[in-house]
Amino acid sequence: MTPDQAIIPRITARLPNPSAALRRFGWYEGAFIVVVALALGMRLWELGGRTMHYDEAIHVHFSWQLANSAGAALGWPWAFGTDYIHSPWMHGPFQIELTAFIFRVFGDSEVTARLGYVLFGAGLVGLPYFLRHHLGRTGALLAAVMLTLSPSLLYFSRFGRNDIIMAFLATALLVLVWRYLQEGRRGYLYLSSALLALMFATKETAYLVVGVFGLLLFVLALPEIVPWALGRVKLAREATPTAFLLLLVTLTLPQWVAIVGLAQGALGLTLANPDTLTGMNVPNVDGSAGVAGAPAWAGKSLLLPVAFVPWGVHVVVGAVGLGVLAWLYRRRLGRRDTVLTLLAQASAVAAVALLLFHPISRYVFQGGASIAANGADNGAEIAADIARSAAGGGVPAADLAVVGCLVAAAVGVLVFLRCPWPRGSALLLAPVLVTILHSVLFTPLVNVQTVVDAVLPGGVRVETVNNSLPANYVVALALLVGSFIVSVVLGVRWLGGVWLVCAGIFYLVWTALFTTLFTNLAGIFTGSWQGMGYWIAQQDVARGDQPWYYYFVGLSVYELLPVVFGLAAAVYFVRKGDVLGLLLAFWAGVTLLAYTIASEKMPWLLVNMTLPFILLSAKYLGELSERVPWAQVIRRGTALLLLAAPVAALCVVYLLFDFVGKGDGIGLPGESWAILGAAILLLVAAALLVRTGPPGRSAPLIGLGLAALLLGFGTWGAVRAAYTYDDSNKEFLVYAQGAADLKGTYQTLSQDVFPGNPLPEGVTEQVRVDYDLWYPFVWYVRHDDREGRLNFSCFKEEDDDGWNSSCQSVKALSEAAATDPTRGPSVYVVDASHKAEGDDMPEDYRVSGPHRNLIWFPETYRRPDENRSDEKLGHEIREDFRFFREILGSRDSWRAALDYVVFRDLEDAWFNSKYYVYQR
Repeated sequence: MTPDQAIIPRITARLPNPSAALRRFGWYEGAFIVVVALALGMRLWELGGRTMHYDEAIHVHFSWQLANSAGAALGWPWAFGTDYIHSPWMHGPFQIELTAFIFRVFGDSEVTARLGYVLFGAGLVGLPYFLRHHLGRTGALLAAVMLTLSPSLLYFSRFGRNDIIMAFLATALLVLVWRYLQEGRRGYLYLSSALLALMFATKETAYLVVGVFGLLLFVLALPEIVPWALGRVKLAREATPTAFLLLLVTLTLPQWVAIVGLAQGALGLTLANPDTLTGMNVPNVDGSAGVAGAPAWAGKSLLLPVAFVPWGVHVVVGAVGLGVLAWLYRRRLGRRDTVLTLLAQASAVAAVALLLFHPISRYVFQGGASIAANGADNGAEIAADIARSAAGGGVPAADLAVVGCLVAAAVGVLVFLRCPWPRGSALLLAPVLVTILHSVLFTPLVNVQTVVDAVLPGGVRVETVNNSLPANYVVALALLVGSFIVSVVLGVRWLGGVWLVCAGIFYLVWTALFTTLFTNLAGIFTGSWQGMGYWIAQQDVARGDQPWYYYFVGLSVYELLPVVFGLAAAVYFVRKGDVLGLLLAFWAGVTLLAYTIASEKMPWLLVNMTLPFILLSAKYLGELSERVPWAQVIRRGTALLLLAAPVAALCVVYLLFDFVGKGDGIGLPGESWAILGAAILLLVAAALLVRTGPPGRSAPLIGLGLAALLLGFGTWGAVRAAYTYDDSNKEFLVYAQGAADLKGTYQTLSQDVFPGNPLPEGVTEQVRVDYDLWYPFVWYVRHDDREGRLNFSCFKEEDDDGWNSSCQSVKALSEAAATDPTRGPSVYVVDASHKAEGDDMPEDYRVSGPHRNLIWFPETYRRPDENRSDEKLGHEIREDFRFFREILGSRDSWRAALDYVVFRDLEDAWFNSKYYVYQR
């Protein structure tokens, strides 16, 4: 055995060897199918019952637009249209395109809008099956049950946000990593490459997942990396933590480059432009607001080309370059191999030149005489040709055909020479990159304005001056290209052709999704740089401005089972030295810490923290269950210990309610004394059973009984949160949720105003809705808006933002309608902040409201009158702990907390926004 081969046994020595896959269908597989079917049914049940959330409406509205737009040439991409450009404020494009595809196939409704998320949520439940030999068969099944019944996972599996998709992809990546380390199959690398592309195209939390998994693999790889660093061994190429770590690093390195925006102040650059809300946004040279997260279009600039060089000089430079290469190769290669290698490189360079300048098509379509008359050095003419080609759909067919032949010739020569993949790729890539760089700097190849218009997101336009490119973009481009080159060199040197296949899969999936199936080049820019840059810019915005303990509140309300037993599991696996258990504990801890530190905190992010805690606690509970000799326990009656912890816990809760419910004193009524006595008798009986039961078997039974109680409690919370649609339960999970009143208003409009109900005489417009109600109301009126039965308008007193000259207050509309009763639509839907005082409308309008538009959980967990945005960290934490001490010493606070956690009783009203409806 070589030193490289010895790495795997050292790492997996404590792990159970995976047995051969179960070849026949048995009860275990049947149980998993039942659990997944239950999960699917629970996620589909009354899926359209809840009003659309603000964020849901944004995502599905863009999906609906994409599904209803036209395709490009010959209808491509066929599955949907092209009316969508990725923007990181909506996160990745995958959810938009997936939902658009579902709309195209099944039509658009609340059910189909959420169907994709349901499928990923149900699929997540089935993934532990593929780790059954590592979580344990019981642990994997328990994980599936807990994933099914988790309140936060159930709620957000029926919700149009991509966090549940990320949960599925993260768990699938864990499965692939772990099975690759055990089995070493290359297929896991290929699947992981596609999975990584999907993750980055889903949500920017991919950076955190990849970072956590990278740290885990680095720790596992240390036994190999340290001897390699000391020069004692070579790195193993496959089936080791180092190999998978290299895959993560090399495939995703360009995605991380924009993180330099965190240090842009020290660099004197603006590589991730702050959001306009921070007041620090750097405007473009034309005075327009800069694109948040992108490099600033301002500051020092580079004029392109740096110097205009006649074409004869380019020929001389090329010849000199080939001569230098020939001199270098001649020292290591024979004459024949040197000549053939130079021919391969010359073919690659010629192919690139044809792609960049397409001279054949220029000669054919313009005529050689015309070109000669204009002069070969007419840079403006060349630039115009290139711009026309780009606008017309890319490289002309004549040049493209020759390019294919040249590339085939270059690759064929290297195959003939039996050149290894790493070396052959470097031989071709190096002169190609030098050619591109030389062309950009010394020829009129790049028309900056044309490139910028094609690359920046839709609606963003900046004016270039004298074909200049700001230094911010030069640095960003250099970093991207440099990181890509480094990743290619490392990847090909590590695994050669296998890595090229992985990279091909990753970039094919990634590019297809970010460019809407290759119809929108702007997605390459937004996906490669702005994805990270935008969320760096958002850290100063800190939407929600939630306290650092926000997620501890959410987990304690909804996820007691995975958190309580996850903490116990972490201690247990540290003492046991179980590698997978330690990795799950690390994942859970680092994820909780990272989201606690991050400035933007939202309830849907609980999904990301709950997931690793469920896997960790399920593995632990599975081991507890497998330690119990169930036949012996049942025969001796020791199984009664399963009831000890649940009954004792319920008695404690009851007594707590009795205690905190008293105004003064701590006297207990007879009923409470009876319960206390019963609890004491139960504990005595449990102690006797522990004493007479099998040694070491009682603690697992007590733990499993408590877990069953917490599972039931969590299931009750999940059902209440997921299937209550009338806004009666004030759930912590609710944030900017569309209120039930919105659906009621739309139903009224559908019945009383829209088709089948003629307009009053003289009225030409049916419904006018306040712009401030756009989301989520636009989802419900999407068809009416498109067909002109409804319009969105500005109802501000005056247009403070300067973007809409049609703003009219309700008062002004009232005065106009009073002078001419036929003016105005049948219905006005107006935000409460724009409702005028007194008589808003003439007498023929009846007003209803206020109705609730959006609702937020009343944030009773905050300090009174806090102002966290202006507080320093030390002062904030001191005040928080002072607040905690006051709560712990207050009987009223204990009563309110117990009332909410157990019964969801909360005296405080919803935070909400309101609107009014005026109808003729």
